[in-house]
Amino acid sequence: MKNITLLGLSLIFSLFMSSCDGGEKEENQETSALVESTDLEERSFNVDPLLSSVSWEGTMVGVYKHTGKVGLKKGQLVWKGEVIVGGSVTIDMSSMTQLDTLYKTEENKLVQHLESPDFFDVSNHPIATFEIIGSDRTEKTVSGNLTIRGITNSETVNDVVFDEATGAAKGLLSFDRQKYNVAYKGSTKDMLISDVVKLSISLIPGK
Repeated sequence: MKNITLLGLSLIFSLFMSSCDGGEKEENQETSALVESTDLEERSFNVDPLLSSVSWEGTMVGVYKHTGKVGLKKGQLVWKGEVIVGGSVTIDMSSMTQLDTLYKTEENKLVQHLESPDFFDVSNHPIATFEIIGSDRTEKTVSGNLTIRGITNSETVNDVVFDEATGAAKGLLSFDRQKYNVAYKGSTKDMLISDVVKLSISLIPGK
């Protein structure tokens, strides 16, 4: 009789422990699912045009470079976890400045020429945009559509550094100006200018 009683108690104890273990596993699975769900929630911020920046670089005859900055009008970045999934940047082409001193004049002749129809035709195309369509975290790239002078091409931002905690991001974009009709047409001087224009982009979230 005692053996039967002990056997019954052991069976009840085993069922109780099994039930507890199952509940704990279930709770852990629910917690893991909640954490995963939180990590994949879509987040976004509006770019602060004053704190963010776009620096440009162009090369003449493969020897010397012109550098400068161009301002942002607005922008937004969208991400899930550690992956950038969308967003856009609007560049104010009329805010172009020259930073190097080579051939720099008080009249800003270099900038005036870059703003003219020979190059960016700013009066008719006052903005340029970059629309993000995706990213590759492993390759540290962001892909999107760049529009300059009303012409759109697919481009890739390389060496992307992204802080998922704050949403701040930076990267390098190089594009072929000829694809956007940014060319000194009718002049042999265009051959002295590198077709590659480099942009260094830094996006800081607004408050």
